[in-house]
Amino acid sequence: MDTYCLSSFATFPFTLGENHSELDATTFQGEQVMKQLLIAILLSTFILSCAYAQDTPKVLMFMRNAEKSGDLEYMLKKEVGVMKDTLEKSGYKVVVATLNGSSFTAGSTTVKADIKLADAKVADYAGFILPCLSVPSYPAPPEVSPEAIALVKNALSAGKPVAAQTGSLWTLAVAGVLKGKKYAYAMEEKSSQFAGATFAGTGVVRDGLILTSGNCPYMTLKTNVKDGTEQLALALAAAMKEGK
Repeated sequence: MDTYCLSSFATFPFTLGENHSELDATTFQGEQVMKQLLIAILLSTFILSCAYAQDTPKVLMFMRNAEKSGDLEYMLKKEVGVMKDTLEKSGYKVVVATLNGSSFTAGSTTVKADIKLADAKVADYAGFILPCLSVPSYPAPPEVSPEAIALVKNALSAGKPVAAQTGSLWTLAVAGVLKGKKYAYAMEEKSSQFAGATFAGTGVVRDGLILTSGNCPYMTLKTNVKDGTEQLALALAAAMKEGK
Protein backbone atom coordinates (compact mmCIF):
# COMPACT_ATOMS: atom_id res chain seq x y z
CA MET A 1 0.00 0.00 0.00
CA ASP A 2 1.51 3.38 -0.98
CA THR A 3 1.91 6.46 1.26
CA TYR A 4 -1.30 8.05 0.02
CA CYS A 5 -3.35 4.96 0.81
CA LEU A 6 -1.76 4.58 4.24
CA SER A 7 -2.39 8.21 5.18
CA SER A 8 -5.96 8.02 3.93
CA PHE A 9 -6.58 4.78 5.82
CA ALA A 10 -5.14 6.27 9.00
CA THR A 11 -7.76 9.00 8.98
CA PHE A 12 -10.69 6.72 8.10
CA PRO A 13 -13.42 6.92 10.79
CA PHE A 14 -14.17 3.53 12.29
CA THR A 15 -16.15 4.57 15.38
CA LEU A 16 -19.62 3.06 15.16
CA GLY A 17 -20.84 3.84 18.66
CA GLU A 18 -19.47 3.64 22.18
CA ASN A 19 -22.39 3.85 24.61
CA HIS A 20 -23.21 0.32 25.70
CA SER A 21 -24.46 1.12 29.19
CA GLU A 22 -28.02 0.03 28.37
CA LEU A 23 -27.11 -3.03 26.28
CA ASP A 24 -27.04 -6.51 27.71
CA ALA A 25 -24.03 -8.76 27.21
CA THR A 26 -25.50 -10.66 24.24
CA THR A 27 -26.40 -7.50 22.33
CA PHE A 28 -23.01 -5.99 23.08
CA GLN A 29 -21.17 -9.07 21.83
CA GLY A 30 -23.30 -9.13 18.68
CA GLU A 31 -22.53 -5.48 18.01
CA GLN A 32 -18.81 -6.11 18.45
CA VAL A 33 -18.88 -8.98 15.95
CA MET A 34 -20.76 -6.82 13.42
CA LYS A 35 -18.35 -3.95 13.98
CA GLN A 36 -15.34 -6.19 13.38
CA LEU A 37 -16.96 -7.65 10.26
CA LEU A 38 -17.74 -4.19 8.87
CA ILE A 39 -14.21 -2.98 9.56
CA ALA A 40 -12.79 -6.05 7.79
CA ILE A 41 -15.00 -5.41 4.74
CA LEU A 42 -14.08 -1.71 4.62
CA LEU A 43 -10.39 -2.49 5.00
CA SER A 44 -10.46 -5.11 2.25
CA THR A 45 -12.31 -2.76 -0.11
CA PHE A 46 -9.88 0.04 0.65
CA ILE A 47 -6.80 -2.10 0.03
CA LEU A 48 -8.23 -3.46 -3.21
CA SER A 49 -9.06 0.03 -4.48
CA CYS A 50 -5.54 1.24 -3.68
CA ALA A 51 -3.99 -1.79 -5.35
CA TYR A 52 -6.12 -1.17 -8.45
CA ALA A 53 -5.05 2.47 -8.56
CA GLN A 54 -1.39 1.47 -8.33
CA ASP A 55 -1.71 -1.22 -11.02
CA THR A 56 -3.56 0.97 -13.54
CA PRO A 57 -1.16 1.73 -16.40
CA LYS A 58 -0.53 5.43 -17.02
CA VAL A 59 -0.45 7.58 -20.13
CA LEU A 60 1.38 10.89 -20.16
CA MET A 61 -0.43 13.69 -21.99
CA PHE A 62 1.89 16.58 -22.77
CA MET A 63 0.08 19.86 -23.37
CA ARG A 64 2.39 22.24 -25.21
CA ASN A 65 2.19 26.00 -24.66
CA ALA A 66 -1.07 27.25 -26.16
CA GLU A 67 -1.36 30.85 -24.99
CA LYS A 68 -1.61 32.05 -28.60
CA SER A 69 -4.46 29.70 -29.45
CA GLY A 70 -7.72 31.60 -29.89
CA ASP A 71 -9.65 28.34 -29.71
CA LEU A 72 -8.09 26.98 -26.55
CA GLU A 73 -11.35 26.45 -24.64
CA TYR A 74 -12.83 24.56 -27.58
CA MET A 75 -9.73 22.38 -27.82
CA LEU A 76 -9.61 21.70 -24.09
CA LYS A 77 -13.17 20.39 -24.29
CA LYS A 78 -13.22 18.67 -27.67
CA GLU A 79 -9.64 17.41 -27.89
CA VAL A 80 -8.01 17.12 -24.45
CA GLY A 81 -11.27 16.12 -22.77
CA VAL A 82 -12.09 13.50 -25.41
CA MET A 83 -8.56 12.05 -25.38
CA LYS A 84 -8.59 11.80 -21.60
CA ASP A 85 -12.07 10.26 -21.44
CA THR A 86 -11.32 7.75 -24.21
CA LEU A 87 -8.06 6.58 -22.63
CA GLU A 88 -9.63 6.29 -19.17
CA LYS A 89 -12.48 4.20 -20.58
CA SER A 90 -9.81 2.01 -22.20
CA GLY A 91 -8.32 1.30 -18.76
CA TYR A 92 -5.57 3.90 -18.45
CA LYS A 93 -4.87 6.70 -16.01
CA VAL A 94 -4.01 9.96 -17.78
CA VAL A 95 -1.32 12.14 -16.23
CA VAL A 96 -1.23 15.69 -17.63
CA ALA A 97 2.14 17.42 -18.02
CA THR A 98 2.79 20.99 -19.07
CA LEU A 99 6.11 22.67 -19.70
CA ASN A 100 6.10 24.67 -16.45
CA GLY A 101 3.63 22.56 -14.44
CA SER A 102 0.87 25.16 -14.68
CA SER A 103 -2.74 24.25 -15.43
CA PHE A 104 -4.51 25.50 -18.56
CA THR A 105 -7.61 27.67 -18.22
CA ALA A 106 -9.71 29.14 -21.02
CA GLY A 107 -13.16 30.56 -20.45
CA SER A 108 -14.96 28.31 -17.97
CA THR A 109 -12.75 25.29 -18.69
CA THR A 110 -9.65 24.28 -16.74
CA VAL A 111 -7.40 21.28 -17.31
CA LYS A 112 -5.26 20.66 -14.25
CA ALA A 113 -1.60 19.87 -14.77
CA ASP A 114 -0.33 16.98 -12.66
CA ILE A 115 3.39 17.42 -13.24
CA LYS A 116 6.05 19.54 -14.91
CA LEU A 117 7.29 17.92 -18.12
CA ALA A 118 10.91 17.85 -16.99
CA ASP A 119 9.85 15.70 -14.01
CA ALA A 120 8.21 13.01 -16.16
CA LYS A 121 9.99 9.64 -16.17
CA VAL A 122 9.46 7.60 -19.33
CA ALA A 123 9.58 4.33 -17.40
CA ASP A 124 6.44 5.31 -15.46
CA TYR A 125 4.19 5.38 -18.54
CA ALA A 126 2.81 2.89 -21.02
CA GLY A 127 2.43 5.53 -23.73
CA PHE A 128 2.40 9.22 -24.58
CA ILE A 129 -0.05 11.51 -26.34
CA LEU A 130 0.43 15.07 -27.61
CA PRO A 131 -2.76 17.01 -28.43
CA CYS A 132 -2.71 19.74 -31.08
CA LEU A 133 -4.37 22.51 -29.04
CA SER A 134 -4.62 24.60 -32.22
CA VAL A 135 -1.29 26.35 -31.76
CA PRO A 136 -0.59 28.29 -34.98
CA SER A 137 1.95 26.61 -37.28
CA TYR A 138 2.10 29.34 -39.90
CA PRO A 139 3.77 31.48 -41.05
CA ALA A 140 6.45 30.11 -38.69
CA PRO A 141 6.63 26.62 -37.14
CA PRO A 142 5.51 26.42 -33.51
CA GLU A 143 8.14 26.47 -30.80
CA VAL A 144 9.25 23.03 -29.68
CA SER A 145 10.88 22.75 -26.26
CA PRO A 146 14.04 20.73 -25.56
CA GLU A 147 12.08 18.85 -22.87
CA ALA A 148 9.47 17.74 -25.41
CA ILE A 149 12.16 16.62 -27.86
CA ALA A 150 13.86 14.59 -25.12
CA LEU A 151 10.53 13.07 -24.09
CA VAL A 152 9.60 11.65 -27.50
CA LYS A 153 13.13 10.45 -28.23
CA ASN A 154 13.41 8.68 -24.88
CA ALA A 155 9.92 7.23 -25.15
CA LEU A 156 10.56 5.69 -28.57
CA SER A 157 14.00 4.45 -27.52
CA ALA A 158 12.28 2.68 -24.62
CA GLY A 159 9.80 1.03 -26.97
CA LYS A 160 6.82 3.14 -25.83
CA PRO A 161 4.21 4.34 -28.38
CA VAL A 162 3.84 8.07 -28.99
CA ALA A 163 0.72 9.66 -30.49
CA ALA A 164 0.54 13.21 -31.82
CA GLN A 165 -2.22 15.22 -33.45
CA THR A 166 -1.89 17.91 -36.14
CA GLY A 167 0.22 20.79 -34.73
CA SER A 168 2.06 18.54 -32.29
CA LEU A 169 3.56 16.62 -35.20
CA TRP A 170 6.12 19.41 -35.24
CA THR A 171 7.48 18.05 -31.98
CA LEU A 172 8.09 14.69 -33.66
CA ALA A 173 9.53 16.34 -36.76
CA VAL A 174 11.93 18.60 -34.88
CA ALA A 175 12.99 15.61 -32.75
CA GLY A 176 13.91 13.83 -35.99
CA VAL A 177 11.78 10.77 -35.25
CA LEU A 178 9.55 11.09 -38.34
CA LYS A 179 12.38 10.35 -40.77
CA GLY A 180 11.65 7.11 -42.59
CA LYS A 181 8.11 7.08 -41.19
CA LYS A 182 4.65 7.60 -42.62
CA TYR A 183 2.66 10.40 -41.03
CA ALA A 184 -0.79 11.97 -41.10
CA TYR A 185 -1.21 15.73 -41.31
CA ALA A 186 -3.65 18.30 -42.63
CA MET A 187 -1.60 18.33 -45.84
CA GLU A 188 1.79 17.20 -47.07
CA GLU A 189 4.25 19.35 -45.15
CA LYS A 190 7.06 20.80 -47.28
CA SER A 191 9.20 22.02 -44.37
CA SER A 192 12.73 20.65 -44.20
CA GLN A 193 11.85 19.39 -40.71
CA PHE A 194 9.66 16.75 -42.39
CA ALA A 195 12.35 15.67 -44.86
CA GLY A 196 12.60 11.90 -45.12
CA ALA A 197 9.04 11.36 -43.84
CA THR A 198 6.15 10.22 -46.04
CA PHE A 199 2.77 11.93 -46.01
CA ALA A 200 0.07 9.23 -45.80
CA GLY A 201 -3.15 11.21 -45.59
CA THR A 202 -5.15 13.13 -43.03
CA GLY A 203 -6.68 10.27 -41.04
CA VAL A 204 -4.99 8.36 -38.24
CA VAL A 205 -1.77 6.69 -39.39
CA ARG A 206 0.36 4.28 -37.41
CA ASP A 207 3.94 3.46 -38.35
CA GLY A 208 5.57 1.33 -35.69
CA LEU A 209 5.49 3.15 -32.37
CA ILE A 210 4.48 6.48 -33.93
CA LEU A 211 0.79 7.30 -34.28
CA THR A 212 -0.35 10.51 -35.95
CA SER A 213 -3.61 12.24 -36.82
CA GLY A 214 -3.97 15.14 -39.25
CA ASN A 215 -7.43 16.31 -38.21
CA CYS A 216 -7.95 17.89 -34.79
CA PRO A 217 -11.30 19.35 -33.63
CA TYR A 218 -10.23 22.80 -34.85
CA MET A 219 -9.68 21.43 -38.36
CA THR A 220 -13.11 19.81 -38.20
CA LEU A 221 -14.65 23.07 -37.07
CA LYS A 222 -13.12 25.00 -39.95
CA THR A 223 -13.22 22.50 -42.81
CA ASN A 224 -15.84 19.83 -41.93
CA VAL A 225 -13.27 17.03 -42.15
CA LYS A 226 -13.58 14.08 -39.79
CA ASP A 227 -12.04 14.67 -36.37
CA GLY A 228 -9.36 12.12 -35.52
CA THR A 229 -9.20 12.72 -31.75
CA GLU A 230 -11.07 9.67 -30.47
CA GLN A 231 -9.63 7.37 -33.13
CA LEU A 232 -6.07 8.47 -32.26
CA ALA A 233 -6.65 7.80 -28.55
CA LEU A 234 -8.12 4.37 -29.31
CA ALA A 235 -5.19 3.56 -31.60
CA LEU A 236 -2.77 4.50 -28.82
CA ALA A 237 -4.67 2.30 -26.36
CA ALA A 238 -4.41 -0.62 -28.81
CA ALA A 239 -0.68 -0.01 -29.29
CA MET A 240 -0.08 0.05 -25.54
CA LYS A 241 -1.96 -3.22 -25.06
CA GLU A 242 0.26 -4.83 -27.71
CA GLY A 243 3.31 -3.77 -25.76
CA LYS A 244 2.29 -5.49 -22.52
